[in-house]
Amino acid sequence: MGFGSVHAPEPGFFPWIGGLMLVGLSVCLFVQALRGRSAVTAPKGEWLGPGLLLAALVLYVPFLDPLGYPVTTAALCVVVLRVLKTRRWSVTLGVSVALAMTTYLLFRRVLGVELPPGVFGF
Repeated sequence: MGFGSVHAPEPGFFPWIGGLMLVGLSVCLFVQALRGRSAVTAPKGEWLGPGLLLAALVLYVPFLDPLGYPVTTAALCVVVLRVLKTRRWSVTLGVSVALAMTTYLLFRRVLGVELPPGVFGF
């Protein structure tokens, strides 16, 4: 996606600014944690959930184009909902597929944003 300029932003401008802000805030939290002033400390066994979420987000980007938005988004939602400990797989899968398809149709049809259709060619 093109970046553009402040006076003529292109589609990549606002995600880049948002990502830059998240990196800055993350660095602030990291520095606080190193100094020992973090408000929250997690036991050693509770790092699995955030680790899985981080791995899912890192894998989301390279698989987005070849697999497509609906498939990768549904897979990411499955991971998020399982980390949040949803009780039934039927709820997890139903919500994930519904969310992926609804957002795909919203962005594609209503907003006119081109998203990768992927393996199913939506």
